[in-house]
Amino acid sequence: MNSAAIFDSAMAGLQSAQAGMVATSQNVTGSAVAGYVRRSPNLKIAGLAPSGLEKTGTSFAVEGFTRNYSALLQRQLLEQQSQTSYTSTLTQSVAALDAMMVNASASVTGALGAFFNAAGSLANEPTNSAYQHALVGAADQVADRVRGLAIEIERIRSNANQGLADALNQANTLAPQLASVNGQIKGSFVPGVSTPSPDLLDERDRIASQLQDLIGGTTLINEDGTASYLVHGQHLVDRQIANQFTNATGTTPVRGDQGPNDIRLKVATSPGLKPNLVQLGFAEALSDAGTANEKVIPAKNAFKDGQAGAFTHLMQTFVPNLKMSLNLLSLSLVDKVNTVKPIFGFANQADANTPLQNLSSIPVPSGGSYADLMASADFSSLIDQANVNSANFDPRVKQALLHAPVNAALFLSNLEPQDLQGVSASVGVNIENLRQDFTQPLTFITSSVATTIATWKNDHKANDAMSQILSDQKNAVSGVNLDEEAANLVKYQQLYNASSKLIQTGRQMFDTLLAMMSGN
Repeated sequence: MNSAAIFDSAMAGLQSAQAGMVATSQNVTGSAVAGYVRRSPNLKIAGLAPSGLEKTGTSFAVEGFTRNYSALLQRQLLEQQSQTSYTSTLTQSVAALDAMMVNASASVTGALGAFFNAAGSLANEPTNSAYQHALVGAADQVADRVRGLAIEIERIRSNANQGLADALNQANTLAPQLASVNGQIKGSFVPGVSTPSPDLLDERDRIASQLQDLIGGTTLINEDGTASYLVHGQHLVDRQIANQFTNATGTTPVRGDQGPNDIRLKVATSPGLKPNLVQLGFAEALSDAGTANEKVIPAKNAFKDGQAGAFTHLMQTFVPNLKMSLNLLSLSLVDKVNTVKPIFGFANQADANTPLQNLSSIPVPSGGSYADLMASADFSSLIDQANVNSANFDPRVKQALLHAPVNAALFLSNLEPQDLQGVSASVGVNIENLRQDFTQPLTFITSSVATTIATWKNDHKANDAMSQILSDQKNAVSGVNLDEEAANLVKYQQLYNASSKLIQTGRQMFDTLLAMMSGN
């Protein structure tokens, strides 16, 4: 091999070693950065320039860098991340309610059991002052527990409302960032000539991951490396165009008192034209036809995964269903217990001194009174009629059970010790005999909540495990192994030293030859 080939090989070795050390240093630094994808240098066999002594020769050169990336694993991980975020948000949102339902000292079931026990004791000794006070205290406790549960349900709804607004406002911040990164990626992409910087592609995936966590949706990677992000078939980000979530009036930020039906996607249009406001979700409409058999199914909501999907499910399904059940339990107590002795009622917002204790005097929005409603069917039948997914769905029943005057948050006990003076034993007996009438409603409420939350917990465990599996698979391709990088660093250092030594030796040979030719 002639001297030119030797120097070419040495220079190629130096360049390869330098590229390897650059990639290794980036990998070590990026190992602590979320979403970083490992890089490695591309070495290729290259032909040496022919010389007068040797017409051929081979060496190697750096062609570029490879971003160790699997589009399939990335897409699967993003989709799974939306599911994991969804179930995680659900379980976290109802953690306090879950604890309240299983805690005997805070449950409605325990309070009602104590109430019926106190009634049984009063039946044995109706003139006993201690038993009279015990029944009053037990009734107050029932009212307190019902109101406490209603307040917790309202807290879940309020937090879900605010959580949805926060998630959408964060998405509004991320969407322009993704559009900006897309612009940089597109500007640096020339087919067959140049490719986008790996740092830009990492940033693209990081933003897409955050959007998937917040609102679910779908991320599409385009042929030029840019990303499009869609929600319910509508673009939030279309390459370099970023749309935004707004209130119904088209204003931002999204307010915390807005429900899913009040959210719009403001779609960018040509300059000078009025932006389009796209309604993403629809609340369930109530029938105005007045027919018991009419059924109105809610439209599919845009937010099905991620935090936004969880908050939407809580507001549109979980909270209304639980609220209707609790309101119906309150109505049942007023309906059945008050026939024996006026004890329970609802706070009268129009007259604080006159609680609502007579269901016949409380009108149902669709006509008639709540006494008529309670006489029309038992607890389970009324709940079934209020369920929009039931074949027996009656929107008038649902509207009645969500009506403000019979809100369980207004439930109270109006019993005082003097009200029990002179009562007969039959009062205690008749109240105690109602125990069985409330077994099924209490079981329905506690079991439905427990089953739902347990399902969410199990789903979250499964989603979390699947996310970990996909993350491990992705890390096997894209992740940085510091031990491997340390070995690579030693390898590239040795290559660098060997190439440097070759150049140094060649230089010494030329210096000696020149010295000999000059006679020194």
